[in-house]
Amino acid sequence: MILETHSNRGLVMKHLLPGILWFALLVSSIENLRAHDDVADHLRLLDQAIERTPNKQSLYIERGALYSSEAGMHERALQDFRRAEQLGPPVAVAHPLGMLFFRTGDFAKARSYFDRYLEQFPGFAPAYEYRAKAAYRMGDKAKSMADYDAFFRLQKHINPGSYIDAAGVHASSNDERDIKAALSLLDQGMNRLGLNPELQRYAIRLELQRSQPDKAIQRLLGLKTLLKGSPAWQVDMAELLIETGRSAQAAAYLDAAEARLAKLRSTPARSDLAKKIRTLKGQPDPR
Repeated sequence: MILETHSNRGLVMKHLLPGILWFALLVSSIENLRAHDDVADHLRLLDQAIERTPNKQSLYIERGALYSSEAGMHERALQDFRRAEQLGPPVAVAHPLGMLFFRTGDFAKARSYFDRYLEQFPGFAPAYEYRAKAAYRMGDKAKSMADYDAFFRLQKHINPGSYIDAAGVHASSNDERDIKAALSLLDQGMNRLGLNPELQRYAIRLELQRSQPDKAIQRLLGLKTLLKGSPAWQVDMAELLIETGRSAQAAAYLDAAEARLAKLRSTPARSDLAKKIRTLKGQPDPR
């Protein structure tokens, strides 16, 4: 057990600070491995490394993190993490354990491990994001948003999906004030990341949810330059206009999209878009 004394805390920090960067790189590495289907090779290398140095804590954490990211390997991950707790400061394993229990749906236990890790490393942004997710799933919206706020403050490079998740916490109540807070957060994200179709499209849905069709249309118009007025954007605009009772205006966008598609090389995506245009126009499929 780690004693909470100033000198001992300093020693633990000195021992683990390099591991914070290492763990962040590990998560990225695992995502790349999954993308390239190299997980089995990586596991084999880790098995060999552990045979050579069976008392190295970081190897068990790395292998456990890889196990926990793969469906059906949670028990093996837990075994590695418990072994790692015996080989070095247990706090080094707290965040990986939090991630493991988050993935298995034990959100209370996940949150307790994130708490433990953040007590020692209050500047580690990813732990705040997943603690926020766990709190939301436990029904604690206030704690979830507090952790998201900390995450956005600490994390330098943010994925748009994080803003969408956090905005979803606000919007989950369907209360007008909370939906405004969700929209404000999405706009903050776009101020930070630049105009983003993913964030703006979610904002459009929220504007419609609060019966603000004109604002929804203005937001979609704002994407026109970014998306270069593509046929897909024109169809999106037509759909929005139809949804807001402006079918006459929608017809012009559908005609324009259809004319542009006719000049482009056929691809499966463009064929699907052409079919969608016919559906929106109420025309039968020629096939």
